[in-house]
Amino acid sequence: MRFLKAVRLDDSDDRILAKGGGAAQDGEWVVSGGYAACDLAQGHRLPHCRCDTTFVAAATHRRCTIAEVTDIDEAAYEQLIQALARHFLEDLGAPTPHAARTAAEDECAYTAELAGGFPQEVWITVRREPTEDGVGERYSVFKRLMIGTHKL
Repeated sequence: MRFLKAVRLDDSDDRILAKGGGAAQDGEWVVSGGYAACDLAQGHRLPHCRCDTTFVAAATHRRCTIAEVTDIDEAAYEQLIQALARHFLEDLGAPTPHAARTAAEDECAYTAELAGGFPQEVWITVRREPTEDGVGERYSVFKRLMIGTHKL
């Protein structure tokens, strides 16, 4: 199964995401993060949230602007579901543990389906915009480069 990991090429995410909860670390598992997007037709809830151009780290809930498509094993996938379910229940106020687990499963399944639609080891970015149906997502794809610890 494929999933997404945060890519950090430099400190730009630290700078642009500092006021919105911080930047994900390189290599952290990230989800699409659509659950954390503002109602973009109404504007951002916070001036610097950057929800329209970022992915969300499953464990730390920090954001990143670039994600790499890579393989994930079943054990790691299950850990992501558990971490998100805990976040949905404890931090976002899901009404029940079952509702939190269902929402986490949906977010992880969506991210896995999304990642499965791209070749492995490419980098992607997201752009969210208001649509008639809510929020639309468009993805840009980039060949992975050799920068720092990242392979060519």
